[in-house]
Amino acid sequence: MTRLYALVESQTEAEFMKQVLASHLQSLDVWLYPIIVETSHEASGRKRRGGGHWKHWKRDLMRLRAQQAGSDVRITTMFDLYGLPADFPCLAQHSTNADTTARANALEIALAEAVNDPRFIPYIQRHEFETLVLAALNELRKLLDARDDLAGLDQLMALIQGTAPEDVNDGAQTAPSKRLEALIAGYRKTVHGPPAVASAGLTALRTSCPRFGAWVTRLEALGDSQP
Repeated sequence: MTRLYALVESQTEAEFMKQVLASHLQSLDVWLYPIIVETSHEASGRKRRGGGHWKHWKRDLMRLRAQQAGSDVRITTMFDLYGLPADFPCLAQHSTNADTTARANALEIALAEAVNDPRFIPYIQRHEFETLVLAALNELRKLLDARDDLAGLDQLMALIQGTAPEDVNDGAQTAPSKRLEALIAGYRKTVHGPPAVASAGLTALRTSCPRFGAWVTRLEALGDSQP
């Protein structure tokens, strides 16, 4: 059995892991535990989670590394390439690279060096969680009711036709989330994203998003069973 702890940016990614990845990996004897990064404490003692600076992410990764010391433990991430915090390792060095695959690869290397643990499997989503939603637009349609939203979905599908979801660019107005928000006014990330992606299924997501699929393959390989 392998215990896999995944640090993520928000509740959306955590729900995606619970709804899509966890049961699949469990069948391979990999037990997945998503953890949302902790960003601050209120005076009442309540913890705030999600977003934040790299220093928060690093603190949680270091805490995981120290607390989960077993050889049966692995740690991974699901961070968005789009909108990484300014203090992320080597971001200034690589942020101008227009090849977002190369940029994500280089930043994963920097992330691995910062964590410095052989059990760590860095993953940066190209470009963000909504990339997976673009791979599940037919399923998203089933969750929308408003005529304007459905018309916006049709417009979005026409705009990205022939472009792989991971190749949709990461501009401030054209990143996957920005396209969804601009064209589908009723779209809500936490409400529509995870169920649409879950309904599409892991096989379809891996086919449409091969870089994401390669990460899943690495996670599968942690198990004692064959995928």
